[in-house]
Amino acid sequence: MVVFVQLSNKGRETRQLGASAKKVKPLVTQTSEPSIVNASVIAKKATEISTGVIITDKGDDLLVLINKNVRLPENYEPSDLVSIDGLVGTTYKGMLLRAEAVEALGTMAKAAKKDKVNLIVLSAYRSYWSQEATFSSWVSSVGLAAAETFSARPGHSQHQLGTAVDFTAESVNLGLTANFTQSKEGTWLSQNAPRFGFALSYPEGKEKITGYTYEPWHWRYIGVENAQKMRESGLILEEFLQKFGVI
Repeated sequence: MVVFVQLSNKGRETRQLGASAKKVKPLVTQTSEPSIVNASVIAKKATEISTGVIITDKGDDLLVLINKNVRLPENYEPSDLVSIDGLVGTTYKGMLLRAEAVEALGTMAKAAKKDKVNLIVLSAYRSYWSQEATFSSWVSSVGLAAAETFSARPGHSQHQLGTAVDFTAESVNLGLTANFTQSKEGTWLSQNAPRFGFALSYPEGKEKITGYTYEPWHWRYIGVENAQKMRESGLILEEFLQKFGVI
């Protein structure tokens, strides 16, 4: 099965499946359904609800833990969202991030340009309701089990925090693909992004810990000091937030 995803000017995804689908410029290509993985987190008993999922009120904290077991409320939206237009290349206009993340992103984009690397953002902030539409569409397309290996349920997406960014590049046809790790842009980010406060959320080979397949394009801003501490610890973001973050 080949799955193509394209983002509209509102950041919402549309999908085309199979040979009978309309030909569109692929922004995401998957040639096979990823293996199913499971993730777990030690929850604070005082915050557990009947479903076993924790709803956190710490969305404004840069170190809030968001995963398959911890989610944001439906009405959570950062109060300081600002546009990233003009600071970095984008696949469409009007993307938003929290102010601190925008400043860091702009500084990082300038540093990359000095190294002749052109960073391009494909996705930034997404609301709970936008993620609900995205996840539901994936479930309809590939089934619940497969969808949960690469798409977050509403409230469980780091994009709702306003600090997560999906990067892409011309060399990967403006797509979200594992090949991004081999691109000039992907290599530059892996070597330099932590200096600007960004951490890779879903690294390769850590699917059983994160609950999601490898995403070399997905970086979350956690602050320069925290990113440096995380790198020195040898922990991946999920482990670092479970140890030093908040719920």
